[in-house]
Amino acid sequence: GRKLTIETGEYAKQANGSVLVRYGDTVIITAAVMGHTPITQDFFPLTVLYQERLYSVGKIPGGFIK
Repeated sequence: GRKLTIETGEYAKQANGSVLVRYGDTVIITAAVMGHTPITQDFFPLTVLYQERLYSVGKIPGGFIK
């Protein structure tokens, strides 16, 4: 099987929390931040920002000079 590794607090030092997960050749980093203002709502607003870079899937732009 593949090796699963979970590292917490080692990356994204300016975030309130971060996790780096490695599973085989796949690596995912997750960071969470929160403000100091108390929330007075009856729900927790959550925003997800997902960015897949071209080089992470092996696609290099044609104008890239090596």
